[in-house]
Amino acid sequence: MLALATLTACDPRDRRDAEAERGSRMYQAAAADYQAGRIDAAIDGFRAAVREDPANAEARFQLACLLHDTKKDPVGAYCAYLEYISQHPNGDKVPLAKNRLAMCERELAATLAEKHGVSGGKKAAEAADALRGEAKAAKERAAKAEGELAEAKRRIAALEEERKRFLAMIKGEGAESVTASAKPNVKEIKDLLDDDEGATPPPSAEDAAELRKDEAIELASTDSLLAPRSAEETAALKKKAAAGKKDDNAAAPQRPETYEVREGDTLYKISMKFYGTIRAWRQIRDANKALISTDGRVKAGDTIRLP
Repeated sequence: MLALATLTACDPRDRRDAEAERGSRMYQAAAADYQAGRIDAAIDGFRAAVREDPANAEARFQLACLLHDTKKDPVGAYCAYLEYISQHPNGDKVPLAKNRLAMCERELAATLAEKHGVSGGKKAAEAADALRGEAKAAKERAAKAEGELAEAKRRIAALEEERKRFLAMIKGEGAESVTASAKPNVKEIKDLLDDDEGATPPPSAEDAAELRKDEAIELASTDSLLAPRSAEETAALKKKAAAGKKDDNAAAPQRPETYEVREGDTLYKISMKFYGTIRAWRQIRDANKALISTDGRVKAGDTIRLP
């Protein structure tokens, strides 16, 4: 038997490629089954090796030999030999594979002639044509599989490059190599944040200063209330607070029911203008849900209600 007798032969294409193909896990398992006399298992194993890597010429050649010598399957062997030749037309097994292709053709022609009760002629020629058609189809399938394999490798390489760019961005190394496509979509992230019902608009420097001042005043008032004092001090504080409240009420402008937003206005500024504190911005937003988005942005020209 010729099957596996050529295991040590190597194509001049690249010794390392042939050794790698013979060193695959599935190839080794199939070879072990053949050595143990498990022919069917060996055939299944070499078929699995070819499915796993359509470019594994070593597995394909051994499969062809087993189908030809042990299973007496000239059609399957013919297709496998032909695919091997198409993959490696300059391999040192190619002359042998071509000879065996001719053997398969003769065997198939004889089988068909015996089946149809003829010794040649038109029917044998038709059978040979059919076999060549099958061989051509097999070659086309092999070419398609090779193309799909090349495309899969290209996509894997692209994904690996993308992964490296993201790792560089995360580590802060080589940020200049991160392409625009790899950068996060700021607008999408911003839109997601805008959906937060409890989101607070970022204050300007002026608004932030007012907020800190307002908090400081409240903190000072709280501290003064908690500090121990005499009855005279308490009475003086109450009197001062009442007087201050009157002054505030007198100084506070009359608040209209509605207000037309001007250029440069924010909810903080509107709240400070009509309520004396920027903390009322949320009340204004909630009273005008049809005009003001959840993030608190206002547009010039809109007329809003002041609750």
